[in-house]
Amino acid sequence: MIYLDKLYALREKIPQSLRKILPKLIRRKINQKFFCYYFLPTKLKSLPESNYPDKESYEYQKNLIHKFDLEKKQTSFMTYPNLIDLLKKNFDINYDIKFLDIGGERIDFYLDLNKNFKNIEYYIFNIKSMIEPFREIKSKFNYKNFHIIEKLEDILKLNFNFINFGSCIQYFDKYEKLLNEITDNSDHIFFSGTHLYDTSEKKFEKHIIVKQVNLLPNENFLYLFNRKNFFQLFYKKNFKLVFEEENLTDKINYDNFKKDLINITYSDFLFKKK
Repeated sequence: MIYLDKLYALREKIPQSLRKILPKLIRRKINQKFFCYYFLPTKLKSLPESNYPDKESYEYQKNLIHKFDLEKKQTSFMTYPNLIDLLKKNFDINYDIKFLDIGGERIDFYLDLNKNFKNIEYYIFNIKSMIEPFREIKSKFNYKNFHIIEKLEDILKLNFNFINFGSCIQYFDKYEKLLNEITDNSDHIFFSGTHLYDTSEKKFEKHIIVKQVNLLPNENFLYLFNRKNFFQLFYKKNFKLVFEEENLTDKINYDNFKKDLINITYSDFLFKKK
């Protein structure tokens, strides 16, 4: 496989203990500077139950608050850094917005939203290990318009003006069921950092599951989506595609799949209900 020998040679030179303690931002910058993300094919039919292990500490989130207070802007990494500008194209700053951040990881994004929109209610959903620090943050700083959603089924009990999937839909095993249900709960649904492809082969008509291999972060599994099939999930629910562009925040290498798939992209796109 392309780059496999080179990658593991590099990984072996970095002690496991060091790889674990390096902050995520530093790991990401090392990846961006020295190595791109790439994927290996698998024979999996579904994602492993324990996948994409990750967490952020209370101290990390508190430090983001401190930086925001000093610089008056978000300083942490986002897969789509221009999200607030995109929101302003769709909503007046005085509009009452219920915003759902699926896969949300950074408290300073909430603070930036709060600064730019006067009447926003922010909801965050993520895996348990990621959500825990936000409980303490919410209590400590008394963020009254900051809401934590613990269970996926609780999302379906609410309606939202805007739902943000921050480079995370590819880690949901039952993504089709989720999207079919969640399209009844919002007028705008945005995806950043999502892997799409075109194909004429029937065996790839929905998706493929791949193993993501990076220099430093944990190895994990995810979906690459057939663009036509994925978009059809929204077209049949009366949505239209209003924005799409290539995401350039990370270097992605798809060479292992170019024999079978075409037009593979790392994309950002927004659907809006007609």
